[in-house]
Amino acid sequence: MRCMGDVIRRMAWFIVVAIIVSYATYLAIGSTINAQAASIAGPVAIRDVLGPGAHHLSGMVMVPSSCYQLSEQTQTLSSAAFDLTFTTWQDPAIGCSGDQVPRQFHETLFAPATGVDFYATLDGANLPIEVIPVVPDTSSQ
Repeated sequence: MRCMGDVIRRMAWFIVVAIIVSYATYLAIGSTINAQAASIAGPVAIRDVLGPGAHHLSGMVMVPSSCYQLSEQTQTLSSAAFDLTFTTWQDPAIGCSGDQVPRQFHETLFAPATGVDFYATLDGANLPIEVIPVVPDTSSQ
């Protein structure tokens, strides 16, 4: 009987260790795949049309599927830093497809034309962005 107890105890330890190793592998591989997917997609290009004391930001953000909508909000971090907070939410009135789809956004904020930093998050995760400043041509007016 003692021999059977040892076998069961060793089997239980083996299962516990196997679960821990499996979960650690899942976490390591999952974060690696997520990082690779983010680097493949590259940063989100944001067009910044500069006006007198204003930034008119626009671009497109990918959402998980066609039934997801995008909302944006700008938060002032300091006089020279702003956080673009993107939030997705599922619209039950729209049918879902399995593929990611782009959603357009427009945001206006008031700040000096130069010396401003922009940061972005999508559903609480950092979102790499590239802000492309555009000075409107006023010579044709």
